[in-house]
Amino acid sequence: MEKHFNDTELMPQKGSKPEIEELISQIVKDSTLIHLGKQDLNYLYREKEVLKCRIYSFPYENETRMEAILREVVEYSKVNFMRYNRIILLIKTSSKVPLLMNELGFVNEIIKQFPEKIEVKWGLGWDNTIDDKVFLMMICSY
Repeated sequence: MEKHFNDTELMPQKGSKPEIEELISQIVKDSTLIHLGKQDLNYLYREKEVLKCRIYSFPYENETRMEAILREVVEYSKVNFMRYNRIILLIKTSSKVPLLMNELGFVNEIIKQFPEKIEVKWGLGWDNTIDDKVFLMMICSY
């Protein structure tokens, strides 16, 4: 099994074209169930700042995997959402343990953490290396 960990990476100011191209390609390739296309993401080339957070669900006892993701967004990420005007969420699960309908409601709970003025786009895809975990990639930009 692959090792998974949470991390946050501030991409270079006015992200370099190769790094942004790689990020866009990854999101387009990975958002297979609810698709994000290149046309949805091209604005990233013009942004002043792009922050990428990768969060895996590591639930506490009696906590669901989506509750763990929400907790990590609130407690771990330490992102000042007021600073950004656009956020992309890419959620991935294993096809063997897909996101359930009751878990989908947590996407809305995550979005509620952001100020109302923020434009949010989200996609959903598979990653069979994460077993029963949920993966959230959050791209914040302005």
